[in-house]
Amino acid sequence: MATVKGKTRRRESLDNPPNLSIESPLRMLVFGSSSRDQIALTQSVLGPDVLRDEVNISATKKSSGVVQGRNINLVNTPNLQDNDLPDSVLQKELKKAVCFSCPGPHAVVFVLDPFHLTSDTMDILKPVVHYFGESVLKHTLIVLYHERGLKTLSIEDEVKKNKSFRELAEKCGQNYLFFNEEMNRTEGSQTQALLAKVDEMVLEQGMYSNVEFKDAEKRIQKEERFIRKSKEKEIRETVKMLENEHSGEALASEIEKYDEKVQLECREKAELAVADKLGFTLRVVDYAVAVGKGAFVGALLGFAIGYDAMAVGAAIGAALGGVLGGAANAARSYISNSFADAHKGTA
Repeated sequence: MATVKGKTRRRESLDNPPNLSIESPLRMLVFGSSSRDQIALTQSVLGPDVLRDEVNISATKKSSGVVQGRNINLVNTPNLQDNDLPDSVLQKELKKAVCFSCPGPHAVVFVLDPFHLTSDTMDILKPVVHYFGESVLKHTLIVLYHERGLKTLSIEDEVKKNKSFRELAEKCGQNYLFFNEEMNRTEGSQTQALLAKVDEMVLEQGMYSNVEFKDAEKRIQKEERFIRKSKEKEIRETVKMLENEHSGEALASEIEKYDEKVQLECREKAELAVADKLGFTLRVVDYAVAVGKGAFVGALLGFAIGYDAMAVGAAIGAALGGVLGGAANAARSYISNSFADAHKGTA
């Protein structure tokens, strides 16, 4: 594998919480009670050019920028209030959110309008809790976003009277803050407060991760290595060009910048590639390795006939392929679980 000369310097300090170096991005996974508020918060933090053409967030979007000297990644998930997404589509988009925020978000941000809190506010987060698990609430920061030039204290008093909000705040460990857009435009203080709160949560809880994030990260790293290997010739040629144009410290600086650019490009391409494959494709490929090619081919033959024939096809294929021990049962269980959503869709 081609390597870029020069070494990326890692700058760690006691001012940075664990998992939060200056160079590594601060990752936030964003949900919300409305697409409008999600978009508005993202633009307030990263700048007005981000998500400019978006009105309704119906698919997972990753936005990045440098804010107050820090690399920030905001991954907006489909808005669960504005979109009535089928389970299969929602699951696919949440898997994309996992890939885009690997190896794990430092915080899960839940954007609410403090003037439109309802008794079913908690219901918006139920699919998130169902998918990621109850532990995700420990890493959830409630951001009460508003654009009115009102005193935060008066709004806070009103919000605390809302029983639904009090219950939600309790579940999230009282991690919430008010974000005044008007104040942020003039001072930038609200973004600073948001980042400080996330840093505080990371110190207490660490970044959020689970088995799915770890699995996705392994796949992304593998894909990243493959992509970088495919760019070996391009990398060598670019480094040679830089060596002809620069020398000494200037050369080292240019090579370091180029290396960081290549790393970022490879990472983003790898995330997209794995996000596209997560679900049916990767699980079936893994299954072919786990139970043998015979079972895999049998399953695909069964799929061509119909859902009910898939487990049978896998079992027969496993027997024909001479797979050792329990392959038929594994096939039946795997296929049933993997394609339950597909079966529901055709029922």
